[in-house]
Amino acid sequence: MIKQFIKDIFPVYKKEKRVLSKDERLENIKYYCLAFFVPLLIMFAGAAIRGFAPFGEYNFMAIDAWGQYFPMLREMKRAFRSFDTSYSFTGALGFDLTAQSAYYTNSPLWYLLFLLPGELTPAQVDIAVMLRFALASLTFSYYISSHYNKKSMPMVLFSMAYALSGYTFAFINQFMWMDAVVLLPLVLLGIERLYKGNGGIILYTLSLFLTIYSNFYIAYAVCIFAVLWFFLQTLSDFRGIREWFLSAFRFGICSLLAGILNLGVLLPLLNAIGNTLASQKGFGTEYKMYHSLKDMLMMLLPFRESSLAFGAPNLYFGLIPAVITVLALFSKESLKKKLGYLALFVFMFVSFNFNLLDYIWHGFHFPNQLPGRQSFLFIFLGLVISYSGFEALKGLIKKESLRRLVAVALCVLIGAEISLNGVTKLISDTKGVSEASILRNGEALTEVHENYTPDKEKNEFWRTELASHRYNGGQLFGYYGISHYSSTMSGACYNFFTQLGMSVYAKNVSIEYLPNPVLNSLFGVRYIVSGSTAVDEVSEVVGTAANMFVHENTAVLPLFYVAESDVLETDMSLRGYAFTDDIFRRIAKTDSVIKGNGIFDDENNEGYTLNTEEFLKGIENILESDCSITDFGKKKITGSVNSVKDGVLIISLPAADVEVEIDGEKAQVLTVAGYMAGVNITEGLHEITIKLP
Repeated sequence: MIKQFIKDIFPVYKKEKRVLSKDERLENIKYYCLAFFVPLLIMFAGAAIRGFAPFGEYNFMAIDAWGQYFPMLREMKRAFRSFDTSYSFTGALGFDLTAQSAYYTNSPLWYLLFLLPGELTPAQVDIAVMLRFALASLTFSYYISSHYNKKSMPMVLFSMAYALSGYTFAFINQFMWMDAVVLLPLVLLGIERLYKGNGGIILYTLSLFLTIYSNFYIAYAVCIFAVLWFFLQTLSDFRGIREWFLSAFRFGICSLLAGILNLGVLLPLLNAIGNTLASQKGFGTEYKMYHSLKDMLMMLLPFRESSLAFGAPNLYFGLIPAVITVLALFSKESLKKKLGYLALFVFMFVSFNFNLLDYIWHGFHFPNQLPGRQSFLFIFLGLVISYSGFEALKGLIKKESLRRLVAVALCVLIGAEISLNGVTKLISDTKGVSEASILRNGEALTEVHENYTPDKEKNEFWRTELASHRYNGGQLFGYYGISHYSSTMSGACYNFFTQLGMSVYAKNVSIEYLPNPVLNSLFGVRYIVSGSTAVDEVSEVVGTAANMFVHENTAVLPLFYVAESDVLETDMSLRGYAFTDDIFRRIAKTDSVIKGNGIFDDENNEGYTLNTEEFLKGIENILESDCSITDFGKKKITGSVNSVKDGVLIISLPAADVEVEIDGEKAQVLTVAGYMAGVNITEGLHEITIKLP
């Protein structure tokens, strides 16, 4: 009985194989090649005219791609090639690289670039971005050809409309979302095959797995849509209660399996997201509609400026395809299926405009700009309905010659519109930056990374920073830094650094480290790179790199050091230099060492005054207890501490990220000043083990 139940859930599907002739095989290849290469050529043409890499000095690394994604890709490539993708010290005192990668850099297409020698370049990323457009067209063509069991030129044109939509051009700089656009047709085709009992188990499970793996955030919306698609397909083609429950069980098992296969990336990511400030915000507003019907419909028109702030979502998938969607009412589909498509189409349209639905679609929080991040789902649905309308139109025309003429005319018009809109978007609407601006001071920082990087094999550890801030500079150039910009940044990290007076680029998700001698020492910043010959009172020039000076901090502290127990009583009401001063005084048991108004923005930065003598005295007090690393592993750091007193061992890593053992016994990790890790330690010699995620 159980065996039969399993067979009913996962029936063995034997596809009837028909040997295709050589001409038929060439015909199939022709249409798939057209679906892939035509949009790719359009992208190349627009890029060449605009001067995007690899044809010019500009590239797609604009907006967040400049400060976030490109640096993250570079860091992930280093980690990938070193077989250590778990934790990174390139920002925020350390962060879970697995979690960040699940949000930003897990696309299998990137892995092909990671295999190339040298650092990742903007030109390589641009080519990968354009390839995704071609792949999206290819997968959509496969869906249409499988759904309608035919291959034709209209299939190619509608596939182009999917790939060169308003969504893909608006978010061309949001690299990590495009994989879902590529995989969506395969996910939904897998669902249809699952229900019909003609395979689909591997197709659906694998494509959903890759969607979630590539980018959990946008995959969340795909998962919602997959459920809606399952109900649409099964209820509009209802085959009885038993068959429905069997297919629902099959759908659920495959969906669960795709999730289980992703647990290795999902668990760290969900933990990271749960600690962000965004996750702590609720709905917190009244129900409302965002835009007028006119504003929404206008986004269906070609040659519209992309909506990147808080405007109406990017819905364009071709004006002509949008118009002929109404003809789907005359298709040969059942009335239930047509009503189902209509209901889902209206629901998706309303979802963009009703704030509660918008809140749910975006992971139970409101997006910070970039509206309608799930609009590619609506575009897919619109094109499926439109293709059905196109086929219906041909059926309404009885005269063969007229039918052929109308079909050819529509194909020419659709192809021309989609192509012209695509080239125009690349030339006039797509934001880009020059390679020189992305890699500003790149020669100097690359040299610093090569010559002033701690050697893990020698158990060395220190950090490096710029005198003037740089978003994700550590990830971009490979040095252990502090400045950090990521949506997976914890609320504790953001609050800690803003309380210290660091400036912010994007609220809640970024901090820009602005060095001062006290923080440099507490955080183990040994080298400061600057265009000036003087940066602070305790650093001295030890070398040059290109047009920059490398300053060494003579008062640097190790990764962990012994502090007075009073540090646990830090005054959390203070801000800026007052907060910094309070932390140091309690650690080192000194008088006040730094004073100033705090650094909260460039206009109010009036600097600080340092009591150098008292500060260096405090450093000597701290260094009385000898602390050293004895083994720097990938996920475990061991060391020794010879403490001259009972106190708190401070570890300049996030408290939430570490587990600590002292002399083989697990120690309670304390949170110092709201962020750094600490453990109680007694006088004497101890072995310490720090475990990383």
